[in-house]
Amino acid sequence: MVRTPSRRSALHATGVALAAALAGCSASDTDDGTERGRLLGDVPHATLRTTGDRPPIVAPTDDRGEPSIGTVESDADAAELSYATDALESTDVTAARRLVAETDFDHESVVVSQTAIGACYRRRLHYVALDADGDPDVQFCRVVRDAHAPCERDETDHVAALVRLPLAADEYDGYSVGSGGRCGPVPERYQNGSESP
Repeated sequence: MVRTPSRRSALHATGVALAAALAGCSASDTDDGTERGRLLGDVPHATLRTTGDRPPIVAPTDDRGEPSIGTVESDADAAELSYATDALESTDVTAARRLVAETDFDHESVVVSQTAIGACYRRRLHYVALDADGDPDVQFCRVVRDAHAPCERDETDHVAALVRLPLAADEYDGYSVGSGGRCGPVPERYQNGSESP
């Protein structure tokens, strides 16, 4: 007499096979790197800082007269940048201008990020990566300023960061800029496949 498997045995075998198949698919997606990004090595950047309400970069402006900055994609964009030179250290302005002037816009672009920050903190470039689609992901973190830096906890400063990307602006569809409260580990999706520009 030939024994046929019970319904319970058949369902169990089907469930085990399905779980194994799904586990295999999941592992192959991460092993081949298709969903992974790529961490860029040392990326040239410059930082500017002002005290009070005036931001470091004052032009170009939008319709409301507010600084309107995103990317510097050409020499014409670079010519529109205007700095609050009377409120900045001259060496910082020189470094920012040099970073932009030395950018080869046929192969590179500059992301500009400007924000308010507590006076006792500084904004540090944490990492720059390209996501799985090849779009830049620029991340900053906040660290306590050196003990000798004079500051009041309830005061706010402004910082601007100019980050040169090893991509012309027409090589990516968009970009993201983020900031965290601490400089934690780089996300796992960027930890394999790093490169120097």
